[in-house]
Amino acid sequence: MGYLGFARKYRPQNFSEVVGQEVVVKILENSLKKGKLSHAYIFSGPKGVGKTSVARILAKALNCSSSHNRPCDECPSCIAVKEGRTMSVIEMDAASHTSVDNIRDLRENIRYASAEGFYKVYIIDEAHMLSQAAFNAFLKTLEEPPPHVVFVLATTEPRKIPLTVLSRCQHLQFRRIPVNLIKERLESVCSIEGINVTDEALYAIASSSEGSMRDALVLLDQITSFTESITIDDVNLLTGQTDIKTLYELADSLIDGNREKIILLVEELNNAGTDFKLLTKDLIHFLRNALIHKITKTVYTTETASKMIENLNRKTSEEHLLILLKDLINSEIAIKSSFFPRIAFEITLLKLSMLSNFRNIDDVIKDFKNESLSQWERFLQKIEIENPLLAMKIKHAEVKFKKGEIQLIYNGGASLYADSLRECISEIQNMLKEFIPDVKITIHEKSDPEKENKRQEMLDHPLVKKTLQLFDGRILSIIPKKGGNNV
Repeated sequence: MGYLGFARKYRPQNFSEVVGQEVVVKILENSLKKGKLSHAYIFSGPKGVGKTSVARILAKALNCSSSHNRPCDECPSCIAVKEGRTMSVIEMDAASHTSVDNIRDLRENIRYASAEGFYKVYIIDEAHMLSQAAFNAFLKTLEEPPPHVVFVLATTEPRKIPLTVLSRCQHLQFRRIPVNLIKERLESVCSIEGINVTDEALYAIASSSEGSMRDALVLLDQITSFTESITIDDVNLLTGQTDIKTLYELADSLIDGNREKIILLVEELNNAGTDFKLLTKDLIHFLRNALIHKITKTVYTTETASKMIENLNRKTSEEHLLILLKDLINSEIAIKSSFFPRIAFEITLLKLSMLSNFRNIDDVIKDFKNESLSQWERFLQKIEIENPLLAMKIKHAEVKFKKGEIQLIYNGGASLYADSLRECISEIQNMLKEFIPDVKITIHEKSDPEKENKRQEMLDHPLVKKTLQLFDGRILSIIPKKGGNNV
């Protein structure tokens, strides 16, 4: 037999070998144990995550002669499915069989039971490629197929499958495989094949596959044809990925606002033939990892990258990283579509580097309050020397610092000082300018409903009205009499 690529050689042959699809596997295993199999399934998910492989494993399990562990991979039926020579498993590529005639032929064939196994399993790959007419012709068959037939429709775009078809099938969604699981699988393959590979190289292969186990195995297979000992440089050379050190230097220059270094780095990358579209993508992923580490204090990456990210995060904040990441993502489309991607990338970095003086608004407000408080204390010390009585009245207030304003809030018995201070507010304001310029002092009184009612009651009393009118007076405070509610 000729050479088998890693993607075919290490394709899962039973449910226990399927990586990263625990929910789907559990549903199918329980359905087999309880005899609650559906007549039609839709397997949807990204490319290379195991949809067709799981469909074949399901076909093996349905026709396996073992009474316990299905599929057993030992009985004649399992071996025939594995070697692709069984008549009970029919695979059809919907991309090249899109017409109504193809579906009519299928409908004719399903009437006949399998000559080899218990079930005829039809695996229709890229099912979303079927025409609307073909789907319509398929509806009745999907709804009431013969008892010996099971359909598995595999697709990467379930939204293109009509709702009438979706409602007649059990829909199992496959997810992208996490980087750590792909890396573990690659380590196992390298161990079996005797391949020398560094941990950083394996991580780079796993992360570049974007959740596809098949793509990761194909890339590993390709790199083994290039070199016997695989390093991160070999992976970067074949995939076009940017070296982690370069990404760190770019990010560090962005945060420090070192525009001269940014220009020199971009020049070096341009001379090395770097694809700036891929570089933008790699830089986005690097900054994303830095942001995740800043928030959670951990991120799944290589040891070298982790140390670089830790150094980077000591000099920046979550808010700064978030703004850099957001603006870089917004600029990615412009860089990809530009006739001059190098210049578009360079301008983007130079613009983002101007955020190097970025400060969290909460920190700015805190610093303002601390500085204002210090200056306020000096202001009070001066007033105590020049006008002790005025200083005493101010100290009875609760002081609140707001942007452009200092509030003096009086409550309870201290409220009698509020009116007195209002009369000399301009004098206080002029003295304050020496310490805190461009700040306005305002005087407030906390409302007391009971006191307000009493005050209004007194003002409405005929005797009080006459007295205030006679002496041109005002009420400073209301003091209850001891032993009663009268004032």
